[in-house]
Amino acid sequence: MKQLLTSLFLFLAFAASATEPDVIFVNGKIITMDKAGSVVSAVAVKDGKILAVGNDAVIRKLAGSATTIIDLGGKTVVPGLIDAHTHPVETMYLSTDFVNCRFPGVPSVKQALRNITDSVKTAKNGEWIFAACVSASQTKFAEKRMPTLAELDSISPGNPVVVLDGTHLFVANSKALEALDIKKGMTKLPHGGGIGLDKDGNPNGTLTDAFGDVPSKLTPVQLANFFTTDIQKFWNSYGFTSMLGITQGDVVPVLQKVASSGYKPTLRYSLSVWKSANGEDMPEDLSVFAFPAGTDRDYYHFTGIKAWVDGENDARTGLMCSPYLGHKETDPAGGHGSQVTSGDQAMRLARIAQKNGVICMLHCSGDKAMAIGMTTYENLCAQGKPKNIFRIEHFGMFQMYQNQLDRAVKLHAQGLRITVQPTWLTVLVKSDIEDMGYERAATGFRFRTMVDAGLEPAGSTDVTGVYLENTNPMKAIYATVTRNSDDGKFEPEQALTVMEAIKMWTIWAAKSMGEEDIKGSIEPGKFADMTVLSDDIFSIDKDKIKDIKALQTIVGGKIVYSQK
Repeated sequence: MKQLLTSLFLFLAFAASATEPDVIFVNGKIITMDKAGSVVSAVAVKDGKILAVGNDAVIRKLAGSATTIIDLGGKTVVPGLIDAHTHPVETMYLSTDFVNCRFPGVPSVKQALRNITDSVKTAKNGEWIFAACVSASQTKFAEKRMPTLAELDSISPGNPVVVLDGTHLFVANSKALEALDIKKGMTKLPHGGGIGLDKDGNPNGTLTDAFGDVPSKLTPVQLANFFTTDIQKFWNSYGFTSMLGITQGDVVPVLQKVASSGYKPTLRYSLSVWKSANGEDMPEDLSVFAFPAGTDRDYYHFTGIKAWVDGENDARTGLMCSPYLGHKETDPAGGHGSQVTSGDQAMRLARIAQKNGVICMLHCSGDKAMAIGMTTYENLCAQGKPKNIFRIEHFGMFQMYQNQLDRAVKLHAQGLRITVQPTWLTVLVKSDIEDMGYERAATGFRFRTMVDAGLEPAGSTDVTGVYLENTNPMKAIYATVTRNSDDGKFEPEQALTVMEAIKMWTIWAAKSMGEEDIKGSIEPGKFADMTVLSDDIFSIDKDKIKDIKALQTIVGGKIVYSQK
């Protein structure tokens, strides 16, 4: 009998320890983002997932002898922020290995050339030199243009030089053109990039969407360090707990190796892969991009594939029905922007994604590109409702007309999800007006219209290393609710509420990744991912939202970042 009682006691003790929380967070203003809009003060966490939510008194009763209790100090807490479209490797690469020619710190072509010259002086013979300028530098530099082929040749006759205007338009010198084997009359690069020509058919130094063709200097050691240290440290500091990271296919083996080693990051990686700008060499079988068996699915997940239908309006390469205003030497022929991916190529990519059970992501910037993207998906849906969601990246950021909105609403019912980049309001509106005129520019950034139509736009940074400050989601939320732009108040009737703006970075972002069942809100069974804010975003003056910081970032119930 004594042995039986001892066994019963041990069983009950084990049962209690199996259900008692590992950690409890109390004394917070916790915005759950559940369907009821609940606000609670406490959360219990077990094995990295949310066990229960409620008031302090109820949740404290769940505590066992081994439970850690953390006081949130009355701070506002939101679900862990999600970056639904970003480029982590490029961000680290451009911020560490590229010559800094970013406006406003570098205000002119003249200063940019000086900075590049300094790098040339210390470079090895034949070494590639890359320089990063912010998007729309052709409108921001004092000279209202980018550096020219002749100017780059004059400062670097022996080294290949490529200067980035954002990431969709490059200016290269003669050595770089030679290294890329670009000859007279050529208009296309092997992986979808475009080549600008002068009136005589000679390369003028302009390359559009050539990121798949220009070589990288990154090593596997650098890449591994990015994935185990730099990326998570950077995104965690802004309150991010998850990202959909868009990554070149050649980089994937490094992340697969990191994942298979058992390394647990402090950021959840959902991976989207591209092989070339136009998707032409995307394999039919995508299993090569999957993470190895035994990899922790909670932290590493192959999510989608991507192609670029066009460039970007801020570089005057977004594909538009009507031409850009004026003329720049770097403009693609015809002045309407550039088409990177054909309708047939886009349809092939969509079919591959459906066959392999992942998301198809089509980058569509200009209005003509948007039409191509939606036609692709309409044709896909005509064959039967897709099994997997499908996305348009940058939907309506530069242009969105009523017929496009109507088409998107119909597609949303079939599985369309959209991503937007609200921070661009603060850096690109003035350039949009210069490049397109106010009437066309005013059709962009229509977030109120998107939300009222039920599209649930997902917030994302699309950070690539050219605008590092655009990683700050509070700056994006500020712009969304105030409509303060780099050209003053911009279409203020398109403002969202604070709650709607936060949904863009939490539950709507999770939905855009097909992961709303495991993240995006603070509910039992979901990941215990939360972001503690330095101020109450709901009561603070809207103009001060941009100054809010991530006080703490919590992933799986563990504090992975604390503001110093």
